[in-house]
Amino acid sequence: MTSRENTRDAPSLSLAPSADRPPRRRVELFLVVLAVVVATAAGAAAWRVDQLDDRDSAARDAVAAVRERVPLLLSYRYATLEEDLGTALDQTTGDFTDEYGDLIDEVVRTAATQRRIITEANVNAAGVVSVDSDEEVVVLVFLTQSTTSRSSPDPVVSGSRVEVTMRRVGSAWLVAGLDTR
Repeated sequence: MTSRENTRDAPSLSLAPSADRPPRRRVELFLVVLAVVVATAAGAAAWRVDQLDDRDSAARDAVAAVRERVPLLLSYRYATLEEDLGTALDQTTGDFTDEYGDLIDEVVRTAATQRRIITEANVNAAGVVSVDSDEEVVVLVFLTQSTTSRSSPDPVVSGSRVEVTMRRVGSAWLVAGLDTR
């Protein structure tokens, strides 16, 4: 056997492309593309998780605000009516402020004064109906109202279900709508 024949049988250590292995540049390019795809997918997943966290946080904050604001919105005493109605309007935002102001002017103020109405609203339960964004949440509220008046000095207790639209204004959640259910 000649020395030339021995080299043919020996394994090749050449870095030149062969039919058995892809060129080094292709492997490098594949690895770069794979790294970009993995990084993009990880970024998208992190963004989505953050978005879901924002919505969960919005839902919790809106429900907590409902528990605080709805009693202030729906409770009043004839003796402190102007102060109580001012406090009620402070709980609202957007078009609902005008709508609720009209209701106060057209119905509540006159009836409360003439009939000496005292009404206390309490939220018994509240749960999220929908999270439209991290700026607006709809909450279903179960509440009771205890009402006394000149003609009914013993409290009359009634229950209600209302859907309350809460909207974030700055760092506060305010009532942007209220619909009975």
